[in-house]
Amino acid sequence: MAKQLKKRPIEKELKFLADFELYGMFMFAGIYFAAKYIVDMDLGENAFELNWISFYPLFIFSVIVVEGSFYWRNKLRMVKRKTAFSNFEIGRIYSKLRWINVILLAAYLPIMMIAVLKKEDLSGIIVGILLYFMAVIEQINYFHIRLSYETVYGTLLILEPLKKLFTGTGKRSQLRKDIDTYLKGKLPPQSQ
Repeated sequence: MAKQLKKRPIEKELKFLADFELYGMFMFAGIYFAAKYIVDMDLGENAFELNWISFYPLFIFSVIVVEGSFYWRNKLRMVKRKTAFSNFEIGRIYSKLRWINVILLAAYLPIMMIAVLKKEDLSGIIVGILLYFMAVIEQINYFHIRLSYETVYGTLLILEPLKKLFTGTGKRSQLRKDIDTYLKGKLPPQSQ
């Protein structure tokens, strides 16, 4: 029996994606700072001192998620026929952002190795690694292969997208298609 994916009207889906990305970012930031406060219980001089080993990947994750939210909001504006960047313009912008994200992600690896060698706080290292992997997954989801969670009859599928990633059967993300259009130099019909 074929799986039936739950579908929403396109405007509702795009609004959900744009809003959900921002809500998710704020939720993770809130959980991060709440956990830091509870674990550190530091009300003195260092109450708001950041642990860069864990904060930096949260920052990268947040940047990628905000980029995603902007992308979906722009698509929503296109569907509503409001002023928006064309797919070609989005491809141009995001082809550059993709590499900035890769540089930000790569910069974390030496930071993490130094932290491990200096025997920094283990909880910060673990949280940092988990947030780093979340940022990598978001980068893959937006800029390469669609890994978004799917639902079948209201049940969330978590392993299905990961299986598609590791077997190479996943579809290119919509953003990646826009980037490819830009890289191939195909201008929209009205611009040629």
